[in-house]
Amino acid sequence: MTPPRLFVYGTLQDDELVRRLTGRRLAWRPAVLEGYARAVDPVVGYPVVRPRPGAAVDGRILEDVGPDALAAFDAYEGDEYRRTTVRVRTADGHTIEAYVYIPASAVSAQQPRGVPAGYD
Repeated sequence: MTPPRLFVYGTLQDDELVRRLTGRRLAWRPAVLEGYARAVDPVVGYPVVRPRPGAAVDGRILEDVGPDALAAFDAYEGDEYRRTTVRVRTADGHTIEAYVYIPASAVSAQQPRGVPAGYD
């Protein structure tokens, strides 16, 4: 099952940008992606997350992200990023699955967009 949520940590935290891309406002809540670090990638010039033990990235979970919104986000992120599934911790302490965009260079060239990257 694919999660109807997207963890965002960069430009997609902007409510107005999300509305322009999807045509609607998406509900969101704070969340943390543990085991990753955030940095600006000099190649793409935007924030990226990469695995790093002990690190954590603050961001948001966008809720009720359907296929049309995912297609809009995929187009916005372009070839530099790939969508994969991760586990994030919500402010109330629960751990849930969500999509996240990571640098394409961190994903196997054989893995199609949207397929989980080895998470249990």
